[in-house]
Amino acid sequence: MDTNKLITLLPEMATLVVVIEEGSFSKAAERLGVAPSSVSRSISKLESALNKKLLERTTRNMRLSNSGEQIYSLCVDMLKSARLATDAAFSTQDEVSGEIRIAAPRAFSSQVLSPIILDFLQQYPKVTVHFIVEDHFIDPVGHEVDMIIHITEKPVEGLVAKVLGSNRLVLCASAEYLSAHGYPAEPEDLVKHQCIRLGESTFDRKWEFRKDQVIRSVTVDGRLAVNHTHIRKDAVLRGMGISIFPEFSIAKLVQSGAVVELFPDWEILSRYQGQIIAQYPQSRFIPNQLKVLVEYLQSRLSNGK
Repeated sequence: MDTNKLITLLPEMATLVVVIEEGSFSKAAERLGVAPSSVSRSISKLESALNKKLLERTTRNMRLSNSGEQIYSLCVDMLKSARLATDAAFSTQDEVSGEIRIAAPRAFSSQVLSPIILDFLQQYPKVTVHFIVEDHFIDPVGHEVDMIIHITEKPVEGLVAKVLGSNRLVLCASAEYLSAHGYPAEPEDLVKHQCIRLGESTFDRKWEFRKDQVIRSVTVDGRLAVNHTHIRKDAVLRGMGISIFPEFSIAKLVQSGAVVELFPDWEILSRYQGQIIAQYPQSRFIPNQLKVLVEYLQSRLSNGK
């Protein structure tokens, strides 16, 4: 296809990306400020020009065809390149402006990241942030996201990784619970206690601890399993059992004496512990606003502010 014909299809390619992101023609039309029929015509025009069926639709569902998946991925790259081009054109070394799309886990976002992002926006009024709060992994290469922030010991290969800080897991219970049921002396003693776990799978019954290269694995149980930090925290404060929390979530309660940390010499092996890492795709041009945000996050999180 020659360049002139290709240029006329750029709006339709962008429309395809929005349709997939929004999940329906009507929601895509609302976001684009056009009628649903206009979105439908754009997709039909693109399918006709490429001689490919991009979407498979029923009355209830819509998904990309095999050809559509590859074309959609390339259209996402096209939009990212367009955004980078406009950012490069309008940004200067001293000015911080433009849009940043970031994704991060729910608990960390609500308890740590969100106030920092709000402070950043107040300090840099020409920056716009699209903040996606989601626990499942979002691939910045395959989605229209500039950067992901996650807590892990294994950064995603192929992406730039910037360490922002660190987080460990804390095992704790209330003094009331420990007074009534006794202090566990070793990880194996947890089998005698009410342990409040996530309950997301059978695997989270197994709690692992490491000290001096020695790993202890304990299968725990209890009357409550819930995948919500605040509910588990409330249960612990009520003296209902022992649970594991990210340090950022429980540190103030430990410092105040409201809860007691158990086995502080043992490292808890599970997700949500390790380095706090920002990752984004490798590129010849990194938008200035993204670089400034990473530096801002490093200064705040490394100092615990």
